[in-house]
Amino acid sequence: MSPSRHFRKEWIRARRNVDKATDRVWGLAREQHLRLLLLAAIVGMVAGLGAVGVKELIAGVQWLFWGSGADILESSLHVAHWRVLVLPAVGGLLVGPLVWFFARDASGHGVPEVVQALLMRGGIIRGRVAVVKAVASALTLGTGGSAGREGPMIQIGASLGSVIAQFTRLSENGVRTLVAAGAAGGLAAAFNAPIAGSLFALEVVLGDFAIASFSPVVMAGVTATAVSRAVYGEAQVFEIPRYTLTSPMEFLPYAVLGLLAGFVAVGFTLFLYGQEKAWEKMSLPPWVKPALGGLVVGALGLFFPEILGIGHMAMDRMLEGQLAMGLLLALVVMKIVATSLTLGSGGSGGVFVPSLFVGSALGGAVGTAVDRWAPFPHGGPGAYALVGMGAVVAAASHAPLTGIVIMFEMTGDYQIILPVMMACILATVVASSLKEESIYTQKLKFKGISMRQGREETILRHLEVESVLRKEYRSFAEDAPLATIFGEALGIPQTTFPVVDPEGSLAGVIRVQDLHRALDDRGPLESVLVAADLASPTSVLRKGDNVEQALELLTETGADLLPVVDSDEHLAGVVLAADVLERYSHELQKLRLASTLAQRRSFSIQTEGVELGHGMRLAEVDAPPALQGRTLREIQLRARFGVEVLYVLKGPYHIRKLADPDLAIEAGDRMVVMAEASSLRQFRESMDAHVQQTSAHA
Repeated sequence: MSPSRHFRKEWIRARRNVDKATDRVWGLAREQHLRLLLLAAIVGMVAGLGAVGVKELIAGVQWLFWGSGADILESSLHVAHWRVLVLPAVGGLLVGPLVWFFARDASGHGVPEVVQALLMRGGIIRGRVAVVKAVASALTLGTGGSAGREGPMIQIGASLGSVIAQFTRLSENGVRTLVAAGAAGGLAAAFNAPIAGSLFALEVVLGDFAIASFSPVVMAGVTATAVSRAVYGEAQVFEIPRYTLTSPMEFLPYAVLGLLAGFVAVGFTLFLYGQEKAWEKMSLPPWVKPALGGLVVGALGLFFPEILGIGHMAMDRMLEGQLAMGLLLALVVMKIVATSLTLGSGGSGGVFVPSLFVGSALGGAVGTAVDRWAPFPHGGPGAYALVGMGAVVAAASHAPLTGIVIMFEMTGDYQIILPVMMACILATVVASSLKEESIYTQKLKFKGISMRQGREETILRHLEVESVLRKEYRSFAEDAPLATIFGEALGIPQTTFPVVDPEGSLAGVIRVQDLHRALDDRGPLESVLVAADLASPTSVLRKGDNVEQALELLTETGADLLPVVDSDEHLAGVVLAADVLERYSHELQKLRLASTLAQRRSFSIQTEGVELGHGMRLAEVDAPPALQGRTLREIQLRARFGVEVLYVLKGPYHIRKLADPDLAIEAGDRMVVMAEASSLRQFRESMDAHVQQTSAHA
């Protein structure tokens, strides 16, 4: 056989093998996508049933405490004042221990916890969260706590999606997708709004509109809505009359409403998390705080019963234009205060419906002013209340598409959608300009987690350059001759060499590629050239910089080594790109391990530790007196004993804090540490010896 025919035969055979492999890969991809769609439909069905269960549970709690399943606003008008005052506190008294001792992720409004699970744990959420969240939210809302039921539905749907994904052994991307699908199903079932639910999950929860995520999320939203409609029919959540845009001049007050909505949404976010921080600092047992918050909400409810519970009846009245402008303006403030007290103190509920409430009150007030003073035809206060709903939701969540679409699905009216679109966009622009984080991501920001920057930079930002600083490296003095440089630089793995002046300051760097080029001119110049002649300028790091900045600079410059200088511009060491990546991988493993262990309550009572394999052990130890009053950076446990601190359990209630270099160790703290068995034993013996010495001196 001739070489050309043999080559052609082999080429055809290779092409056939490639085609077979391609068909196999595409077939597998199609199979996986169809499997994910099927699982998303199941998640949507389960999320829809979960939403139905939450609604019925809330109604049952209302019957139990208020004697009626009607809206709490109506019920509060037919009971004694003391019940209005006390019942929200009773709900908080039941919710506090339930959440604290069984699933602390179930407190608050839920969405930040779902996003954190997606960002930091690959979407892993305990199934217990769904049960505790449902019961805690029903107790909070059914007794009069001021919050929404969509947050619990979102978190419950997300946790059920995570459980199903874990049971079917999906990849991390598959788990994340089903978590988002569950969140979409929860919101879609809450409002009979499959498109808005899907957009919310993609825009806020997942932050990803890729087609691989889009299809399953939409499938879950549609399925959940079908389940909800099968139980409750296609009735709208709110009683929304038909409105029309009667005059082009109305776009002006609608624009003003959009701008005001942006400011109000930012105020809502700031006050909500201000309350969270204030309650966190309060020196009370955490499981008692929701009762105290409920008592304050009950006191406010004596004067403004509209703020109690979910508030559907009050919003219906706003949409019908039945409330006076003064009351509407008061309700804007009171609903923000009541919701912040309920959730900040540890109650369970959502912020989506409160955002709708605040928006409808604000819009109703603007509409009343237009109705009273505008010289042009207008649609009435109810139309402005409807537009205000979408505008505040869009601004608070930084999700204009969700705000626009949910208003369209709730009304089915194209006439009102034009001012809704304009108000939502203006409100979001104002809110995002004033505050980078939304009402859903601000809580993550406080924890050092950023959706925009991602997990990688979140971890590296808290590590200083000194943690990856190398002090053993080869450098050259400015007057080092070329022969010396060739002899020492070309035979070692290092490829970039700092050049220092007589005072120890950095004068530049020599790169190995520059040396290779200099080889061509080596002959007559070898006795003339010195290191200073070959040195070129370089970017530098400073000792106070963090590892995130080091990674950014390494990426920008394409270098594999960067010099580090101190405050006097003297060379302090070098940072290698390989060391930065290795440190990131190590910290990410620590974070995942800490997050996983944090879900295991049984670990908190173990004192001897857990065997991790390869000689490593995990243990929980009391903070020794020798370490108290000092930061983790100061005590240098890794350098002294080879002990890694994963997180610290602070105070008598063991509030978990991830290890941060500036975290101070205090009396009563417990540390979860990871080390080899010998290192852990050495650490304990050293601390015990210090205690004995201190006692002897005393």
